[in-house]
Formats: sequence, structure tokens, C-alpha cells
Amino acid sequence: MNREGTLYKVVLLGVLCAVCGLLLAGVNAITEPIISEAAIANEKANLEKIYPGATFAAVDYSDDTGLVTGAYSAEGKGMIYKIHTVGYNADGFDFLLAFNEDGSVGGFQVLEENETAGFGKRCFEDDYVSQINALTSSDTAPLLSGATLTSTGIQKGFNAAKALFEAR
Repeated sequence: MNREGTLYKVVLLGVLCAVCGLLLAGVNAITEPIISEAAIANEKANLEKIYPGATFAAVDYSDDTGLVTGAYSAEGKGMIYKIHTVGYNADGFDFLLAFNEDGSVGGFQVLEENETAGFGKRCFEDDYVSQINALTSSDTAPLLSGATLTSTGIQKGFNAAKALFEAR
């Protein structure tokens, strides 16, 4: 085969692309579990607030609402869902909601919020949090008078997580 010919160059380029593709696939196979574990490690500090000492694993999910941004199983304990929703503040807020294996709420943990003091922030205080923690996957999150937008956001996130928990 003539090294100056077009056919030689096309075959050489094809072989090089195939070798590079195989190398990339090999590197991906080696690094994918490490990357997955690193992602969980970043969340682990937050997940530990709900189920201390549990072994966590990321779970594949399909959320039609777009509110659930992460799902994790806590071995022998339950499921934790990371939720981003919008309240009064258009930037929204993030929280974790856990369901124990029996369907009861295992925990409600606010990660980031910037709601109005005296109104929306009441949804992250002990009185309201204890109401959420007393629920099950068959309940609906309560609305809070004076903080309707924020509590509606929590209710929507609760319902999205509940749907995923029941569908597992």
C-alpha cells in the first residue's frame, strides 16, 4: 500500500481512532466507580445528618417534576432525596428528605435557603420540621400560613420524593 495514497491515510486514521476509542473506554471503566464514589463523598456529610454511620449509594431515578436532584439509598435504613424547589425567593432552596424503609419520614434537613425572615424561614424551624418528621409516605406535607409559597415548595418537593419512594 502506498504511504502517500489517500486510502492509506484513511485506514491509518481509522486505526488511530479505534485505538483511542478503546483507550478512552478503558480509562472510563477504571475511573467511573471512583468518580461515582467521589460524588457520594461530597454529599456524605449532609446524608450523615439524617442517617449517621450508614452506607450510602447513589440511586438511578427518573423525576418528571425536575425537583429531585439526587437520590441515595442508606443501607438498611431507607432512602434520601435531595430536592431543589422554589419558595418566596426565586433562587429557591435545597433540602434533604428521607423515608425510612417502613415509609415514615426519616428526616428533613435544610441544606441552603434564603427565605424571608419571620415568614418563609419558619418552614425551617423546629415546629414545622417536627410536623414534616411526623409524616409518612402516604401523607401530604402541611402548608404554613404566612409562608404559603415556601411551604408549597416543600410540599411539591415532598410529593416528588414520595412518588419516587413509592415507585422504587
